[in-house]
Amino acid sequence: MKKKAKGRIYLAGPMRNYPDFNFPEFFRVAKKFRAKGYTVWSPAERAMKEDNLDPTKDKPRTMRHYMKIDLPAVCECDIIVLLDGWDRSQGAGMELYVARSLGLKTWDKNGKKIETMTILEEADALIHGDRRARYGPVEQDFKRIAAMWTGLLMYKLREGESIEFTDVPWMMGHVKASRAQHSDHKDNYRDNGGYSGCGWDCVEVKIKEQKKAARLAKKAKSLLDI
Repeated sequence: MKKKAKGRIYLAGPMRNYPDFNFPEFFRVAKKFRAKGYTVWSPAERAMKEDNLDPTKDKPRTMRHYMKIDLPAVCECDIIVLLDGWDRSQGAGMELYVARSLGLKTWDKNGKKIETMTILEEADALIHGDRRARYGPVEQDFKRIAAMWTGLLMYKLREGESIEFTDVPWMMGHVKASRAQHSDHKDNYRDNGGYSGCGWDCVEVKIKEQKKAARLAKKAKSLLDI
């Protein structure tokens, strides 16, 4: 009688910018877990069999191509195993997000359970994974934003002046404008529209506060004149 598999494992890890797309490590870990009785779904093996990808000479396909196949595969598994360097992989980050949303167990390559990521680990995954892919190198993004803010706040950068809440929407809009220079993501334009709307709400509040202050000042003056 054939033994029932212990569970279905999905292997997630970095590929791009690794020698042979890191396939040897995927093969090694898959072999180890299969020897222990697990069914293993490896994106490296799938790419070779179905895409006829030769990791020694071919270029990878688009992220969209891989995620259309890989994310449904995650949904069919019970465990996600993270290979070293997963936190610097955009694809692995998305696979982990789906896995955790579905309640899959999370293990490292040695089968050790990973309870939760620390805040610093989550931040590191964002900085070197999805964030860098979307907005480019952080130093370039921040330099553009700094230059924009310097121009916007040039009359505020003097003694006695302060940044007001009505300045913030413009500053945040510049953040989105800077990121739009790297790539055309819809959220940059959507968020910029949102900041503009919030900005006008702030201006209306400011006008109301000014009118209220003027009324109080006028009332105080009239009392002093009695």
